[in-house]
Amino acid sequence: MTSPSVATDRPGASASGRFRLTLTRRRGVELWVFLLPAIAFFAVFFLFPLGYGVFMSTTDFTTGTFITGKAPFVGLQNFVDIFASPVTGTAIANTLIITVTAVSAELVLGMALALLFNRRFPGSRWLPLLILLPWLLPAVVVATIWKSLLAGQGAINDVLGAFGLPGTAWLAEPATALAAVIVVAVWASLPYWSTILSAALKQVPPEQLEAAQLDGAGAVKRLFHIIIPAIWPVISVLVVMSVVYTLLIVDLVLALTQGGPANSTMTLGVLSYRSAFQLFEFGHAGAYGMLLLVISLGFAIVYTWLSARRERTER
Repeated sequence: MTSPSVATDRPGASASGRFRLTLTRRRGVELWVFLLPAIAFFAVFFLFPLGYGVFMSTTDFTTGTFITGKAPFVGLQNFVDIFASPVTGTAIANTLIITVTAVSAELVLGMALALLFNRRFPGSRWLPLLILLPWLLPAVVVATIWKSLLAGQGAINDVLGAFGLPGTAWLAEPATALAAVIVVAVWASLPYWSTILSAALKQVPPEQLEAAQLDGAGAVKRLFHIIIPAIWPVISVLVVMSVVYTLLIVDLVLALTQGGPANSTMTLGVLSYRSAFQLFEFGHAGAYGMLLLVISLGFAIVYTWLSARRERTER
């Protein structure tokens, strides 16, 4: 015969099990309640546009498609068409040159400004705020200002003339237009870099810098062996974000040069915009978009590989 104690323990254990199961389910429901808005946002604003872009790149998508809803499937023909155009190669080269050069310059100059702002000097409190103002301006405003400065009769040529140096119409010459676009892109993004890196530098332990200085380490050694490793996560995120932003640059180039002169500043983003909103060849625009996606994924793969390699060497 079963003892009373055992008999009375079983209902309690069963009730406790049901309570735990109910609590677990409730927590699971609460988790999904918080996750569903993020999943819906991701699906609507990322997965759907991405899938629709793939669909457009493989169909003969025209203005008539918006009325009839019919877009004949053409497979890879849109990609064949865009690669057959000589301007595509120029756009790929320009996009990579602008991205690599601008991001590298932003990293170096942003770090230099951050190190400067980390010191005490007259105006060290308000100067970072003043430098941040250009980043708050819309890209079209930035481009309009610089287009006036870089014109043949602009202020930059007036300054060069005062020093006896020759000037030119910087945005109208194929030899100088791409460099001028890179300078404007760096100028527009540099305040963001310097502000974020200045905030990151405040997290570097000052006792490590003082100990290294007492041990005879110079400024360069302290920079590469203490400061950069300490703020590397911030630098890596900034690089990835800037690469993606610069790859997709459209408004700044359109306002400055519209891809000219002679396609010397043409980028993949401008080609995609022109195909969609000027030529109404949405299939070609989708193909350019997929090409940009592949290049972005290439940068992401290289970044992931370098990050994993760095983590292995630090262990």
